[in-house]
Amino acid sequence: MAEITTTDPLAAQQLTAERVAATRQVLRERMGCPLTDEEFDQGPDVRANLYALAAEKIRVQGLSPSPELVRGQSARGR
Repeated sequence: MAEITTTDPLAAQQLTAERVAATRQVLRERMGCPLTDEEFDQGPDVRANLYALAAEKIRVQGLSPSPELVRGQSARGR
């Protein structure tokens, strides 16, 4: 999938909302996921948690994490 970029914050939010809706639809159709939008919203922020885990792994190795990894950290879902 080609990356879509925009400098318009409202357009960026719309693109994100469309991606979220499309991803949820695929999960429901192809994987039989019965979750409602509200249930999805209440779940953990998986991507932020993955970034936090990657940043922690880098810190343990004694390396400095990149700004992208630090920015994605979240305590949500812990």
